[in-house]
Amino acid sequence: MNRKIISVVCLGVFIFSLMLVGCGGSQKSSDNKKTLIRVGYILAPGSDADKGAQKFKELVEKNSNGRIEVQTFPSSQLGSDQDMFNAQQMGSLEMEICGDGPINIFEPTFGALTMPFAFRDMQHMLNVYNGPIGEQLNKAFIKDKGVRVVDTWVRGPRYLTANKEIVTPEDLQGYKLRVPTQTTYVETWKNLGAIPTAMNLSELYTALQQGVVGGQENPLDLIYTSSFYQVQKYVMDTKHVYGPYIVTVSDKFYSSLPDDLKKIVTDAAKEAGKYEKSLVENGEVQFKADLEKKGMKFVNVNRQAFIDKMKGLPEQLEKSQKWIPGQYQQIVETK
Repeated sequence: MNRKIISVVCLGVFIFSLMLVGCGGSQKSSDNKKTLIRVGYILAPGSDADKGAQKFKELVEKNSNGRIEVQTFPSSQLGSDQDMFNAQQMGSLEMEICGDGPINIFEPTFGALTMPFAFRDMQHMLNVYNGPIGEQLNKAFIKDKGVRVVDTWVRGPRYLTANKEIVTPEDLQGYKLRVPTQTTYVETWKNLGAIPTAMNLSELYTALQQGVVGGQENPLDLIYTSSFYQVQKYVMDTKHVYGPYIVTVSDKFYSSLPDDLKKIVTDAAKEAGKYEKSLVENGEVQFKADLEKKGMKFVNVNRQAFIDKMKGLPEQLEKSQKWIPGQYQQIVETK
């Protein structure tokens, strides 16, 4: 069967399943008059994003006095980030918590935001997403995809894991590495000497287990909650990405809410974001200890060697990927 036909059929089944799960989404039940908000994400139960989602649920249901019911769907139950973004656009899913993947897919001119080594630390990243660049991105999402950003949460920095010790880019030469389906990630690891293989998170554990790829890169909480310690031996302290969790809402759904419920949803997302940030900040030490208990060994890398190897790549990608001119430099210069 033609791949395009298969894709259309799969998307139709996905949307139909969302409608069944949500019983009409933003439609109010004649029995309890509640508005339903379904929040989907690819992260596993117990991850910082999942805990933030549970806090959001608690706050919304409490502050709305039962007028809103929130249901959470972790572990890609509602599909990939791209599936859920499309579902929000069509109004068949209310909310999502995602990484920065949809930026390269739906707003590739903002690709500089996803460039490894672009952010110095977590606060630098938040300053960019909560500043003029983040406002531009939100306007683009609303205009192009009908999806609104209600808050930016944080995630721990990304670490490289593998079944061998990697200290410099030379140790990566020819090594098969899973990366997210983003141009910046693929080009970065290719430039560093690896053989990058783009795949969705839901496929990764099996790929590592079967040796399809030898390594991957993710924050510590995801490495732990996804049980990658069962199929990986080493964690390299690269901290090459400080990335966000972007909390989005279908603009079609959001616009249908009365003003008081809009405020409850937005305020809850921001309060849950503060809670989630505290979890990330306090969790780095604990997750490291937990992974060591599971048998993983942490390796100090020559981070400067990786940074030096990256020189010139952002400027190349700005031209080839048609990023907004000068935005990468604007990110770097943000205080």
